[in-house]
Amino acid sequence: MVDQLAELFKTLLVPGSATFFLFSLIIGTFLLFRGRRLAGWGKHFLLAITILGYLISTPLAASSLLQMLSHGYEMIDPDEITNEIDAIVILGGGGSTYRSAGYQLDMLSSSTSLRLLEGLRLYERLSIEWIIVSGGTNDRAGVTTPESETMAAHLIEMGVPPDHILIESDSSNTHDQAINIPALLVDHGISQFILVTSPTHMRRAELSFQNESMIPLTSLAPISSDTKPDLGWSPLPSAQALEVSRDVIREITGLFYYFLRGWI
Repeated sequence: MVDQLAELFKTLLVPGSATFFLFSLIIGTFLLFRGRRLAGWGKHFLLAITILGYLISTPLAASSLLQMLSHGYEMIDPDEITNEIDAIVILGGGGSTYRSAGYQLDMLSSSTSLRLLEGLRLYERLSIEWIIVSGGTNDRAGVTTPESETMAAHLIEMGVPPDHILIESDSSNTHDQAINIPALLVDHGISQFILVTSPTHMRRAELSFQNESMIPLTSLAPISSDTKPDLGWSPLPSAQALEVSRDVIREITGLFYYFLRGWI
């Protein structure tokens, strides 16, 4: 039951999502037409949702939420690494499979792509032997090819030798990744690794790995591509800020859910 409720919230009710605002509009409108007393509650409810929508769609609020969630983490400077690092572990963050007329194209999400680029940066700067890519399929999102395989294909295109890439393709979430990756570490004699994921995801990821007795170094992937404007701190709404706020709120909920399950 808890799993079903968590999935419902993640897919439909996260503040910042289109479905959240749609359901809120339906509830508020319903209250407006249910008598004078409930109409008053409906007005207050719709006003609150409007204010919330404005706030979380501003770069000022989104940047503040992101900074709060990712506090204490940063992008590693390779020149400051003193320990010997055996591997880079890059966690997948979603993708897409497109299929039509007998052809198929597998794509990575923006967050997965940025994680991959950060992992590649560290791999080249530190001359590390292994890159581990982790992520499976997602039937709900229509991803039929494990995202780790797509990640590996992109790394090979960018010059990483195939025999330096380890693929973990059975995971469907962060908890699975923390459970499945240790076997690869043991099989290849890996004792120290750098964990790479997005700023919104790093806290839950690191706590999940620590819960399985792994203590990785951590390095944040960029929150957005250099080809896009910085999020900034403007009080004016933007689609980018709303997306970041939604992701942060979903991650905070994910942390609470993982805590309840004993996964962190």
